[in-house]
Amino acid sequence: MDLVEVITMAASQDRITGMAALLLPPLSLSAVFATATGGHGNGWLYEVLVKVGVPDDSATTISNILVRPLEIILIALITWMVARLGARVIRRLLTTAAKPATARSDSPRAELRVHSVVSLIANVWRVVVFFVGAFIILGILGVDLTPLLASATVIGATIGFGAQQLVRDYLSGFLLTFEDQFAVGDVIAVNDTSGTVEQLSLRVTRLRAADGTVFYVPNGDIRKLGNLSRGWAKAVVDLPARAADADELDRVKDVIGQSARDVAQRPVFAAACTEPPQVLGLIAADAGGCTVRVTLRTIPTQRDILQRALLEAAVERLVHEDLWPVGPPAAV
Repeated sequence: MDLVEVITMAASQDRITGMAALLLPPLSLSAVFATATGGHGNGWLYEVLVKVGVPDDSATTISNILVRPLEIILIALITWMVARLGARVIRRLLTTAAKPATARSDSPRAELRVHSVVSLIANVWRVVVFFVGAFIILGILGVDLTPLLASATVIGATIGFGAQQLVRDYLSGFLLTFEDQFAVGDVIAVNDTSGTVEQLSLRVTRLRAADGTVFYVPNGDIRKLGNLSRGWAKAVVDLPARAADADELDRVKDVIGQSARDVAQRPVFAAACTEPPQVLGLIAADAGGCTVRVTLRTIPTQRDILQRALLEAAVERLVHEDLWPVGPPAAV
């Protein structure tokens, strides 16, 4: 092959490559991405306007005026639909999942509590979706989100480290409300504090003690909780008595049991006493006498009143039967 043939073949290959370049535009990833996202040429509308003879600046302006508002409207519509439909799905799923627990609950406010918790979760979903949609719209408008996201990350981390206890209180309050551990009006014991719940919020619980003192307990500090107002309760009374021998001890138990039955049959307590009283017997003894325990099952709201009534009736009967440790009062 001589030099002339080599030059002829090279020229032919150059012509074929040039024709291919004219017929097939380059399909690089950057070109496709620029066309799809409004990069070089601002998308398909820009290309159409340029081909019909509109100048570049005018084509870019027209494309931004027409396409970007449509994109923003479309993103806002999708955000609204996702927030609305997602909240509806969350409500339906959580309500369905909570139905068995609501049916088993003995609280008349169980259904209202479930509704409140479900509404809270649905609102959180809406806020998150609208937040994401707002960032997407800012990106379409050309706002550089990198500094904003970096600042939000730093601020969020700072607030998170500085407000750990506050976040803990709110999370604990949410779980306390969702699990229905107690409600307003219940008598509870929290750590070394006990009282009636007057207010329950996501951050703090307000208690009113028996002497009128108001305690504010952060929900994050509630590690051990006792609810004295749920289900049933027992009035427990320990009574000292004088018992010199076994026969006298049996007599003491009979007297205490009879006084407890008399109290349980009173009209004011009859409906609240669900079981007969039980004399558990001797729980302590020393040289001065013995201590006998009696219990009576009742409802939580009547426990304290019933305990006082049992104590008064039993002491009165023991004194009358000359079984009280100090004996009857001396006659003057």
